Amino acid sequence: MSCVTTSITHWIYSSRSGRDIECGAKELESYEYMMRFIPNAFTVGNLFCGFLALHYVFQGNYVPAAWLIFLGAVLDKMDGKLARRMGNDSQFGIQFDSIVDVCTFGIVPTVLIYQAHLHTDWGMGLAFVFLLCGAIRLARFNTLSLEDERGEFYMGLSIPTAAICLTQYVVFVDAWQSPHTTPLAVLLVLLLGFLMVSRLDYDPIPNFRGTSFSDRFKQIYSVTTVGLTIYDSIFFFPMALIYIFSGFYRWIFRMFSNEVTQHA
Repeated sequence: MSCVTTSITHWIYSSRSGRDIECGAKELESYEYMMRFIPNAFTVGNLFCGFLALHYVFQGNYVPAAWLIFLGAVLDKMDGKLARRMGNDSQFGIQFDSIVDVCTFGIVPTVLIYQAHLHTDWGMGLAFVFLLCGAIRLARFNTLSLEDERGEFYMGLSIPTAAICLTQYVVFVDAWQSPHTTPLAVLLVLLLGFLMVSRLDYDPIPNFRGTSFSDRFKQIYSVTTVGLTIYDSIFFFPMALIYIFSGFYRWIFRMFSNEVTQHA
């Protein structure tokens, strides 16, 4: 009788342990699914911002469209950071993010600048240059990601930053009212296209925990940009230009430093 009781008790505990393990496995699978879903949800939000911005462009409301592009860039930055923090920086996420970036930061700004300032046959071809350079920039970024060759800086201007600068130009000239808006738009499109496919180095978002002189300077720049933009949104484009030209500043500085080292 004692042996039978022991066997039944062992069977009950074994069954319970098996159910606990099965439930634990399902909970772990659900948790992993949520961890994969959260970064992709931000990517979907980025895509929706681009879609809504395109809607505003077709209605001729360029200013809200430009700010939706900026919001999409914020979501794009957040999805990458979350994916790396959660250890879910998968190939699917990288490819999905790139496809969305082509839409939000490539197609939509191209259509916006074409509709606002380049509405001619040659303007269509010129606007396409921006889209083409942005697509090449993304393809190069994905190649570096696959080869695990990404460094401390971005190689070339990132397409979200280029899209922000191009669309904020529309916001700027909407308040500035200059007769030279179209020639300046042409120069800006060509400049941004060149910088995206260039090999110039660009800083990522500053580390606010950094204490070096370079970190402090980037922190001051970021805080100043936010403050001026809150005061008046017209300041955002000039502040963005400072960052755009920082690639040239860095290139000139390094070239001079190399010359001093060689002569020394």
